[in-house]
Amino acid sequence: MKFLILAGGHGKRLWPLSDSKTPKQFQSFIGNKTLLQLTYDRLSKFGSENIFISTNQRYKSLVLEQLPKINENQVICEPEKRDNGPSVAVCMSYLKNLFGEEETVSISHADHLVKNEIEFQEKLKLAHETSKKHNKFTIVQVKAKSANPNLGYVKIKDLFEKVNDSEIYTLEKFIEKPDQKTAEKFLESYKYLWNTGYFVWPIKKFFEELKTTNKDVFELCETINNFQDFSDIYSKMPVISIDYMLIEKVKPTEILIIPSDLGWSDIGTWQTLFEESPKDQDLNLIEGQVLSKNNQDTLIINKENNKQVVAFNLNDLTIVNTKDKILICPTKDAKDLKNYIKDLDNNLL
Repeated sequence: MKFLILAGGHGKRLWPLSDSKTPKQFQSFIGNKTLLQLTYDRLSKFGSENIFISTNQRYKSLVLEQLPKINENQVICEPEKRDNGPSVAVCMSYLKNLFGEEETVSISHADHLVKNEIEFQEKLKLAHETSKKHNKFTIVQVKAKSANPNLGYVKIKDLFEKVNDSEIYTLEKFIEKPDQKTAEKFLESYKYLWNTGYFVWPIKKFFEELKTTNKDVFELCETINNFQDFSDIYSKMPVISIDYMLIEKVKPTEILIIPSDLGWSDIGTWQTLFEESPKDQDLNLIEGQVLSKNNQDTLIINKENNKQVVAFNLNDLTIVNTKDKILICPTKDAKDLKNYIKDLDNNLL
């Protein structure tokens, strides 16, 4: 099995630490390692030579710098941003060219946090075996631990088979991000799971389904002869996510779901980071040169060592200070950050 880490996103909802020059996957939020390095470490058990990175051309040097065991041939660069649908399709063509269509590929995301790494590895191995055995897409999904309206869900249908202590289910449907009340109802049933995007599929099966669901992208992939220069072909592809381009168009009978308990989080907002990080006795998350007095439920990150931040009598605030930008907002509203910074000049994003 080969492993593809998607590491080309921007991460605007974690601005100003995550920006267009150094997006969130290349930043360290928890501990000293970046999110990309943590993702790589999680998969390294399967062999460094089996790990490939999908990213934007402008981030190639960052990938090679942060992952010294990865060589240039393991970094597949999109020439321009067109969401992750086209980038995954091109990567599948690249891996097919190297390893043949019988190879199985696992998709991971460079901005996720996984605390139960052993279970993650075991479930990916099971997904690989299941996909090979039944020639289906297999997705490792996560049991919801809270009512989260910011995540997509899946609803499982029937028990397909049981392997040791792991259950594998058929898919009933994918569900877009629900409202709060609907998300709360989902918690009442084991059938609703968070959609992680941890897809596993045989390359041959991927292209069979792509040909059916998005023939234009399939045919464009077939014309790529040089993976070092395919910008003309790539520019003809739509701007679309892998979910809309392929996954949600595949017949449910062709998808299997493996529920898991990964200690999983999508580090997509400051609020999520705050919830998943260790805090002090007053439930504050403090990092850097910060003098904090009488604050509660507050996140303060100061990335400037030569600048002192003093904060007192605060509650439920997020403050992030970088060299040339600063963010101040209620933590509960941080999920809307992307909407507020859209009018900034591009050089500040």
